[in-house]
Amino acid sequence: MTEPGKAKAPGGDQDWQALVPLDALAGWMDAEGLGAGPIERPALLGGGTQNILLHFERAGRPYVLRRPPKHLRANSNETMRREARVLAALKGTPVRHPALIAACLAEDVLGAAFYLMEPVEGFTPRDEMPALHAGDPAIRHRMGLEMVDAIAALAGVDHVAVGLGDLGRPDGFLERQVGRWRA
Repeated sequence: MTEPGKAKAPGGDQDWQALVPLDALAGWMDAEGLGAGPIERPALLGGGTQNILLHFERAGRPYVLRRPPKHLRANSNETMRREARVLAALKGTPVRHPALIAACLAEDVLGAAFYLMEPVEGFTPRDEMPALHAGDPAIRHRMGLEMVDAIAALAGVDHVAVGLGDLGRPDGFLERQVGRWRA
């Protein structure tokens, strides 16, 4: 799990207290059968630049909530729905990923679609690396190889077989990407 960070000043895109009303979240979790009692130790996770990642515990179980930022873009809610769908589809594949616990595709609970996933230990390597990793070229080399292995595992998933055949527009994908990259 990425180290919990501190919430930014109220009113910002990362103001989780305003964007994740814990009573509403607990009520939704009750209806989904996801533990009971108060939400404990909520902490904003660092490493993201836009979406909210909130780590918390309930009934002794850890969760990570992901939801769009305060200022929604035209596709923010659809992005959350798509991410939850992909996480669900990756279950049982060799692709390492946080397990999806539950998704709220509606926007009326927290003002946006969101999902809950299992925490994953780690750090965001684009940020400052821990001393062990920063100081050891062999570890950084292994990180690069692990990334290649992860991409290969993802490429090995039959997207149609896992229910993602209608996700996106695969025809002409590379041609569209080159234009985007050049722009």
